[in-house]
Amino acid sequence: MFHNKLLSLLALCAWRASASVTVRKTDKGPTGYEVDFKYVNATASRVLIGGGLQAFTDQYHTTLESRAWYDPRDYQPGDFYVSFGSPEDGYEWPYEMTNDDGDDGVWTYTTPLPSGIYSYAYLVDCDSASACGIETGQLVIDPDVPPFINVQGDQVASSFQVPYDARFQGTDDISADFDYALPAPHRYRGTVRFVNYTSPGSIHPAPDVHHFGLYLPAEYGKIEGKTYPLLYLSHGASGNGNDWENLGRMSHIMDNLIAGGHVEPTVVVMPSFYNLDSSLPRFIYGNKSNVAPLPTSDHIRENYQRYLFPWVEANVENVCAQPSCRAFAGLSWGGRLTYEMYVNATGYFDYYGMFSPATDRPTLDNETLAANPALADKGLFVAYGLYDFVFENGRELQAALSALDIPFVSRVTPFGGHYWNTWQDELWWFGVKALWKPKPFTERTGRS
Repeated sequence: MFHNKLLSLLALCAWRASASVTVRKTDKGPTGYEVDFKYVNATASRVLIGGGLQAFTDQYHTTLESRAWYDPRDYQPGDFYVSFGSPEDGYEWPYEMTNDDGDDGVWTYTTPLPSGIYSYAYLVDCDSASACGIETGQLVIDPDVPPFINVQGDQVASSFQVPYDARFQGTDDISADFDYALPAPHRYRGTVRFVNYTSPGSIHPAPDVHHFGLYLPAEYGKIEGKTYPLLYLSHGASGNGNDWENLGRMSHIMDNLIAGGHVEPTVVVMPSFYNLDSSLPRFIYGNKSNVAPLPTSDHIRENYQRYLFPWVEANVENVCAQPSCRAFAGLSWGGRLTYEMYVNATGYFDYYGMFSPATDRPTLDNETLAANPALADKGLFVAYGLYDFVFENGRELQAALSALDIPFVSRVTPFGGHYWNTWQDELWWFGVKALWKPKPFTERTGRS
């Protein structure tokens, strides 16, 4: 039932271009690491590096509406990335590669970068990712660093992770150390696969077939009779089920949570909530001309309850079948979906992680709680970034829970905008402080 098309993707990309990305430890400032990009294209007249490789800011020059724009070469400890605003005049972004030897077609670029996940693509003879197309060959996914992908077009960027060096990146104010997203020791490394499942009405990747990513912990299948808790982990708007692995390094984070004893080995399902049926136009990530109309959270929930959850129960072996060992979490619109599951699928899950939830004003009140008292007996985690545009949404949700004396664990990511560094942080702390922890949550939860 698993379908891994990585080798075919590599073969497809190999004839188009060659490239490489090298993360080098320099033992010198400004970050202790440099990243070398190399892309070979003899016919290009200009190549840019686009994607999630942008400028930095700091907490002294950042609000919910504005930010500074510091080049990585000007990095100082405590700088971080926030994804909003426009660069000031004169800032060179996307980064322009050089072809110093003229006709050889070898394009290069080197930059220091601090700890974190970075996505990128090569933009050939065009000015921005939104103006480039995969079908025209202007937006090129690095063939040497292919994304985790089930169907061609479902991802439009490669990614890499830079380690942390406390000598150059350490600060007493903010710790932007993302080393928990680096590979764990070999014995803890789980596997990530693609799964196509039967979903009547689905229009992608095939009629009546939908798909999800599946993480299996390293010990899965090796201990006879053992069952594993199950986490559903949702992407956000304009994304798909590949995002958590490509842009969040979910498998590395889970491996390290398990290796550190923060969570027991857990199976993770990463579903896709677009193209569940033909009620909305087809959305394909790689089609830049296609605006993604959002399905409503109740529509997604109903579809998952009808098709996804029963299919997983019947076909993914050795996963637990009780609410006490099932969880749902998600980012942004996936955080909104998590709230939908909490309110309207309360009995199916015992743990919920709402990361930067794009929720409306919460409908929780005394009447709702009286009608559904189980709402007060769940393991809730509500998190958002300090510079996140859903900051108020998160605060309103927490206020509604507090007004009803419903316990929860909270996280305000101090360097966080509405982007993957924030959601990596929130997945990590969800595991450390909330997931599978004894209920009801108290002030001592997560402090063992």
